[in-house]
Amino acid sequence: MNFREAIQSDLDYLADHSVSRGIQSKQPSAIEYLYTLEHEGVPLGVGGFRLINLTTAWCWVNLSDKMKHGHVIPTYRVIKEWIEMFTKEHGIKRLQAYVEVDFPEAIRMVEHLGFEKESVMECFVGDKSAYMFIRIF
Repeated sequence: MNFREAIQSDLDYLADHSVSRGIQSKQPSAIEYLYTLEHEGVPLGVGGFRLINLTTAWCWVNLSDKMKHGHVIPTYRVIKEWIEMFTKEHGIKRLQAYVEVDFPEAIRMVEHLGFEKESVMECFVGDKSAYMFIRIF
């Protein structure tokens, strides 16, 4: 018996031969989705989605300091709109995001985007804990 890194052909084989039930027996065709939001050629932020299975995804965003200069509300609106479009297009029922417990600005942002705090994840970011936020569609 040999233990090695998986390659694409391994995943392709399991797509048709898995003993898992339901959504776990199928894999999404793409896993990572990455987007940049810019204004007049300046990136205001980068974010994306990572599919966990066919109905659940992580989402994340990293905003630049330029976003604060009159762009906060429009940026939130665009992010919320993209979340709505992405989840609808990909059939996502559960969207997850984590935020470090000592980052109140990010906590406010995910709450404005419609997420609710689900749990605390101890030592999730090094020694720091993080909140798991979810949004159900």
